Amino acid sequence: MDNPTLTYQVKNGRILNKIDGHEAMIQAVDKILKTERFVYPIYGNQYGNDFFELFGKSFDYATVEVERMVKEALLADDRVLTVTVDDVQVIDRTILKVHGLCTTIYGDIPIESEVSVNDA
Repeated sequence: MDNPTLTYQVKNGRILNKIDGHEAMIQAVDKILKTERFVYPIYGNQYGNDFFELFGKSFDYATVEVERMVKEALLADDRVLTVTVDDVQVIDRTILKVHGLCTTIYGDIPIESEVSVNDA
């Protein structure tokens, strides 16, 4: 049986077990949102996010673009059905926080991701 979500459960930097299904998909969504695209040769060119492109941009621009970038990054995974961004908050002068929902073939996964847009 082909199980495309079978992976290792990682907590606090340690491998604890093997997981699959919904629990593995939660880890996959988190990893996509934390991995910069085009940086790591182990991943294909569709894996990861482009948040680095927002660095140095205005908050108005970044707030609009981060929603598109979250959707684009997650929808590149065939197991993801839909992505909804409910809220983008300005945390401080350097960080946006994105809240939403990722619907996968294994169920819904809440999205919460922080994106740096400035080093000021």
